[in-house]
Amino acid sequence: MCGFGGILNNAFPVRQRQLAAIAAAVSFRGPDDCSVRLYDQHLHASEDGNNALFFNRLAIIDLDHRSNQPFEDERYTLMFNGEIYNYQDLKKSLQQDGVFFHTSSDTEVLFQVLKKWGTKGLSQLNGMFAFCWIDRNDRKFIIARDRTGIKPLYYKQQGRSFIFGSELDSVLRLSNGLSPIRTESVRQFLWMQFIPSPHTIIQGIFKLPPGHYMEGNWDSLDRQEVPRVVSYWDAYAKIAEGTADADPGQLENILVDSLSRQMVADVPLGLFLSSGVDSSLLAALVNKHFAVSRPFNFFTVAFNETTSSDESQDALAFIKGFNNPQLQSHTLSIDATLIGEKLERLYDYFDEPFGDPASLLNWIISIKARESVTVALSGDGADELFWGYTRYEQWKHPSLRLLNKFNIPGKLASLARPVLPGKYWRTKLALELEPDPLRRHFTLFLPPVLKHLLQQPIWDDNIWALEQSARMRDREDLIAILDIKTYLADAMLHKVDRASMAASLEVRVPYLDNTVIDFAMALPFSFKSNRKFKYKAILKELLRGLAPHYAIDRPKKGFNFPLDRWLRFDWKDLVLASVNKESVASLGLDDKIYLPMVEKYYRGDKKFTIVVWYLLNLALWNQKFNKISLLRPI
Repeated sequence: MCGFGGILNNAFPVRQRQLAAIAAAVSFRGPDDCSVRLYDQHLHASEDGNNALFFNRLAIIDLDHRSNQPFEDERYTLMFNGEIYNYQDLKKSLQQDGVFFHTSSDTEVLFQVLKKWGTKGLSQLNGMFAFCWIDRNDRKFIIARDRTGIKPLYYKQQGRSFIFGSELDSVLRLSNGLSPIRTESVRQFLWMQFIPSPHTIIQGIFKLPPGHYMEGNWDSLDRQEVPRVVSYWDAYAKIAEGTADADPGQLENILVDSLSRQMVADVPLGLFLSSGVDSSLLAALVNKHFAVSRPFNFFTVAFNETTSSDESQDALAFIKGFNNPQLQSHTLSIDATLIGEKLERLYDYFDEPFGDPASLLNWIISIKARESVTVALSGDGADELFWGYTRYEQWKHPSLRLLNKFNIPGKLASLARPVLPGKYWRTKLALELEPDPLRRHFTLFLPPVLKHLLQQPIWDDNIWALEQSARMRDREDLIAILDIKTYLADAMLHKVDRASMAASLEVRVPYLDNTVIDFAMALPFSFKSNRKFKYKAILKELLRGLAPHYAIDRPKKGFNFPLDRWLRFDWKDLVLASVNKESVASLGLDDKIYLPMVEKYYRGDKKFTIVVWYLLNLALWNQKFNKISLLRPI
């Protein structure tokens, strides 16, 4: 994992010290090496220039300085964040064609793939990546992002200049002038708890959608033409191919192959283990196939205070049940107060407002794990691919959900509509019983107290996930497919990347290997949800065979974040100081709507807990945004 940024065809020369300062601001993404490159208008190396690149390296494969980036020869330049898991196979193929390699890194393999095939090589890559590739002779460039958006990539067209980076903050710092906050994105955030691609919180700055690339050149930039965004892989298109159903019996082999690719590293590696199915299945596969003659480390979270979220004892008992001395468990003890104390620094690392409170926990876990390893495997992605969230059943069988536990079936709930007390419950009922399946995916996210946002529904926005979505409308797993393009890409993977990078830790996700994704998308729905197992049926069947001692019917646990308690007491002064008439107005929000919600919350109305949390995150992000210094002529 690394971080990079650059500006092409800038209106004025960039100085070394300016670029070094911008790189230093995101050095946590790659503390092992920082390199800057400057080129003049002819793309010749120079002390200062109108083209500027920086790269912060977290060394994982081939720790030698020869693999530092930008990686370049006399013609081409590459900056690459991520890992190419099939790089050894690609390397063998290239060597057979006479290509000579100077390093043992996946960076050089990607360099040679792009040198030989250009954008056609994207379909051959299995990994997590975001990169910028420059042909200095032909004055052309490519930026690209992996299939599911594991690694981030932002871009901006500024007059004749093109700016890009791993962090939104880097794109801002490389800009000559501060762009305004995009008020439509503020509304999207309040609705979804994240901002869906391709939009960002800043007007004119975009996320490159997963599975896409952009190809441009300097002549087009001079004409102020925006490079076209092109898809090279798309979940909807993949499903629409109508390929033969996957063979369920192949799942173990596919996951083992994914693990074997993702466990390659020249630094210490481990696995995040909860008591849930996803990480437990990975642990069981490691026990059977990898931890025979070598040790393997597992990291589990324990809380210093009593909480139902503590999974450490169940996870420890699970590992001990294998009776394998090669499996080494490590408990990461977490103090809830420490998590709370991290809030005011969260937006030093999260570059957009983010509403999942677990981001703080993920950050602390990453800090703790980094004391022992540089790479950690995670079970992210399995829920979206194998039907793992409880809201999926609520979407499939619309109902009124009470206290996050009980569901009143749709028909019965509709009969109760006239006697439901107050506007809140009637609004909640309408959102959760939305008849349109596509829209219901989004209404299940919207807090009922923010029902006024329905005046400008999110499905009317230009969201990447909605492009061609009509072709998926009749699928019984529509919500999970939409999640791959929304919740997975812009919430879960966003959280994993920012929280782990804040600790300079690389997190890999074996369930999002190309082969696993293709398998899951071709898998008949009955293998994901059936009478025996409502959620993740095929994963549970495999886990039961590999680890009979696993409590397969154990309810799924989540982190019971004491959000209400902290907002009401520990963070009250911070909320009241941050969320006020001025800050709300600066975000384009009506204080007459939102400030009364804060007042009602502190008078004891818990319905507004999540809204107060969202407003606080918007305000804290905005404070950081206002402090960012921009690139200016010297």
